[in-house]
Amino acid sequence: PQINLLLSTESRRPSEHLACSQSANAKKQIGRHFRNERLSHFLLLRLPTIVLYPSRHILLHRKMASTITKRSVYLVGLLIVAGSSQYVHSLPGKRLTGATMNRRLANMEYAVRGTVVIAADRIAHELSEKTVEHPFDHILFTNIGNPQSVGQKPLTWPRQVMALADLPDEVGVDHPKAAELFPADAIARAREIKTALGGHGTGAYTHSQGPLAFRRNIAEFIEKRDGGIKSDPSSIFMSNGASAAIQDVLTALIADDKVGVMLPIPQYPIYSATIDLLGGQKVGYYLDEEKGWDLNMAELERSLKQAQDKGINVNSFVLINPGNPTGQVLSKRAVQDIVKFCSKHGLVLLADEVYQENVYDDNAEFYSC
Repeated sequence: PQINLLLSTESRRPSEHLACSQSANAKKQIGRHFRNERLSHFLLLRLPTIVLYPSRHILLHRKMASTITKRSVYLVGLLIVAGSSQYVHSLPGKRLTGATMNRRLANMEYAVRGTVVIAADRIAHELSEKTVEHPFDHILFTNIGNPQSVGQKPLTWPRQVMALADLPDEVGVDHPKAAELFPADAIARAREIKTALGGHGTGAYTHSQGPLAFRRNIAEFIEKRDGGIKSDPSSIFMSNGASAAIQDVLTALIADDKVGVMLPIPQYPIYSATIDLLGGQKVGYYLDEEKGWDLNMAELERSLKQAQDKGINVNSFVLINPGNPTGQVLSKRAVQDIVKFCSKHGLVLLADEVYQENVYDDNAEFYSC
């Protein structure tokens, strides 16, 4: 289907110009409506849409023709050739298709949301609709870190704080019965958050690095965790989850298609997917499965040299500790070795430490870079 927009200044019948229709009957039908009208050369705009009902819009054209001078430009109408596709000239293809889209986006792979998950969604739908029989009655999705999907109850206190922070004061922290509904520490924290947001509420824009009061809280946490080492709030950038931070940093690092980023194998796929999207080079280093997925410094040197020999400008190193998906927790010595390796070769260290609280081995201890 197609929209035809005609603009006219000189005498000419529209039927002479409606070459867009492959059907002689369609041209005759449209021509009859305009037989007594004087048109001109026109502008024909082709859009991938169905157009109008001639009888209604012809009336509009006739009204306009009676009030506008012959030489003025006027809108004749939107002619809709509805019904069978035989009345419609073949239009250019859609502007955005799988063939025309950004090839980097088309080629990137993100297994967490990939083929296996798509198949699981289809099977889950078959189970709910009872259209196909399966030897099980539900799907357990473990492709993402969602402990609640496997039975872990949600943490109550953060939800209480967020509820109070989101609510207007009169029905939240200042409500007469707030103390009966919420614990005192949740109310106190919600008040701190409201103050930190300057009274604008949780839905307002904030500083691009995040509210200063929150960054000070983060700096205090880091200082306490790392034994008193000072942390500067002005050097902290809050993000909408770890994925957004990863994308921001990689976007800054990958200046051209010769830039390489060292990645652990196996790794969380957002790194490889984002590098592909940005046109960079993945430089993989293998974790030692025989030694509990530990790091091997000789392997790091091998991987870096191999990439450099290929002309790749390796400028950064990704460390995931505790490991994802491997779950290993690196020793203090291993973390020190990685920091020294990056310093030696001038590499930006991307330390993914989001699972630092998820240490389940009694003999392991987390150390931050």
